[in-house]
Amino acid sequence: MNRMIVTTFVLGLLSVTVSIGPSFAAGESNVFFTEPADKGVVSNPVKIAWGSKNFTVEPAGAVKEGSGHLHIMVDTDCVAAGAIVPKDDTHLHYGKGQMEAQLTLTPGPHTLCLQAADGAHVALLGAGMTQKISIVVK
Repeated sequence: MNRMIVTTFVLGLLSVTVSIGPSFAAGESNVFFTEPADKGVVSNPVKIAWGSKNFTVEPAGAVKEGSGHLHIMVDTDCVAAGAIVPKDDTHLHYGKGQMEAQLTLTPGPHTLCLQAADGAHVALLGAGMTQKISIVVK
């Protein structure tokens, strides 16, 4: 009888550990713009700065869980999770681990998508791995 109680207790602890672990890591990781503000009116050159929570920003190359680098998509949608982020005039790569940049944009409205990718430029899964804002350049 004591053996059954101990087994039930241990199995209960394991199920609590399994259910807390993955959801905490997945739910807490995110990337975000710190500058400019969403719906902000800005001048050229536009200073762009970003941050991350529970995600390590590092140079491209090695693929490590919980880390990678960031990209900014200008006036185009974010890339689907699992796809490789293209490199062109609208998909800007910050593969040296940068946390800010200056962009020169045409006057008028623009959208910016900040997107996390692994060391091989594969867009990462998770609602917090992208953030989209709108700005107006005067």
